[in-house]
Amino acid sequence: MQGVLITTDTKVKIVEPKDGKRFTLEELQGFVGGRVDIQTLPDFSVIYVNDDGKNIGLPKNAIATEIWKAAYPIEKYPHNNDQLIVGDVLILSEEAEAEENREEDMGPCEGH
Repeated sequence: MQGVLITTDTKVKIVEPKDGKRFTLEELQGFVGGRVDIQTLPDFSVIYVNDDGKNIGLPKNAIATEIWKAAYPIEKYPHNNDQLIVGDVLILSEEAEAEENREEDMGPCEGH
């Protein structure tokens, strides 16, 4: 599994979980710099942001904000949509999320 880390200084980097399979809560918190909030994009990708980012004054993330604006145009989604993403973010694609969920659902088979 890979994620895309987008920083406020417009750097984009492919990142992988330390165990090579799934990101831990601690890893996600490290990427966003605090408590994690999860938002789903229309293509079912997931964007992880700092839950307190706006309250603590994190800087605007220009790239992530443009992704959000393209996904949720204000004309179509006017409610609860200030179209501003702040702080560093991690985006996981639908495929990465599906892969992670499949791994969660698959337990050991007994009796074989």
